Amino acid sequence: MTTFTAVLRDFYEREPDRVSVTLQHPNQPDFHITYRELIERSNDYAAAYARAGVKPGDVVILILQHGKDLVYSFWGAVLLGAIPSMMPFLTEKLSPERYRADLAALFSHSHPKGVVTYPEFEADVKMLATESGYSACEVFITDRIPQQEKLDLSSLPGMNAAETDIVLLQHSSGSTGLQKGVALSHRAIFNHLDAYGESIRLTRDDVIVSWLPLYHDMGLIACFLLPILRGVHVVQMSPFDWVRAPWRLLRTISDYRGTLTWLPNFAYNFCAQKIRDRDLEGVDLSSWRASINTSEPVRFKSHEMFYERFKSYGLKFETLQTSYGMAEKRLRGHPERPGQTALRRGNRPRVVHRGQGGASRLRRPPGDPDDVVRTAHPQHCHPRGGQQGP
Repeated sequence: MTTFTAVLRDFYEREPDRVSVTLQHPNQPDFHITYRELIERSNDYAAAYARAGVKPGDVVILILQHGKDLVYSFWGAVLLGAIPSMMPFLTEKLSPERYRADLAALFSHSHPKGVVTYPEFEADVKMLATESGYSACEVFITDRIPQQEKLDLSSLPGMNAAETDIVLLQHSSGSTGLQKGVALSHRAIFNHLDAYGESIRLTRDDVIVSWLPLYHDMGLIACFLLPILRGVHVVQMSPFDWVRAPWRLLRTISDYRGTLTWLPNFAYNFCAQKIRDRDLEGVDLSSWRASINTSEPVRFKSHEMFYERFKSYGLKFETLQTSYGMAEKRLRGHPERPGQTALRRGNRPRVVHRGQGGASRLRRPPGDPDDVVRTAHPQHCHPRGGQQGP
């Protein structure tokens, strides 16, 4: 077992020029972040936090969109030993009144010592902080973070963190009520990453491609912490860019030889229905070994539709996997091993094809109205560790 900072230090000293994160923005060259750049630019934020009086154990709220400042501000808090907490940025999809009410509740519950945001949101954040009784909360603006000339890792308090120290505050999706803050330690997350990495057979050769927002448990754990702390390249794009042009996901998988994705169920339908052939010229999906459907409910028809639409581009049926996720358990409840997933519909499963490693494809018997996919062990064909979906 170890800590976030110990792992980052090891990468910085042994593989500083290894690309950790690639950020994509429309009509811009892809932005690559090596472990050297990750540590050095995150140190800029750590220094800014420290100058403002933020101390180890203090909460820093990040209200930022997809981009390098979100990455650096998060790891800057970790380097200082502070506790980062990502929150969604106000967009046209959110009610301003509800959003501000949620932020006010977050202020009252987490007692933040700092908030990182953009200039256009500075006045709102200061007003919310004052109204919540936290007028001393420092507001950090992304374009006012000075670059540090020197880096002294040994002077950063986070380097002395213990495994049991709280390293981040994660919020549930709020799908069953108010968002809940979950304080997670280094040890809790590494226990999870170890188990999950083994279950999906993660290797340093994998490439994760994601559009999931980092304030969501799937995006934060599977597509941010897992790759960075395990030395796996991750390519990220904004969820808004993906919604506008869903073909970007498949094009990126093809360009970077992506191997792993996590997607909610609706994304399979959306891609199958919205992506046009002209957007897929030259796309090769043969490297894609697992696309893990982690939303509720998971529907087999969505997988079928997605497979039929993109199989001519190299997509394998075995790529389509399922996993139950819960923010309060970090992310993953019950994953399936890639290449070994059996899908079950209703209460009367029927094996129609047995593939590699004993993996089975199942279909619904005639007349069975239940289209909800449940995970099942290939040998016994009964729910393993519970069911997927309601």
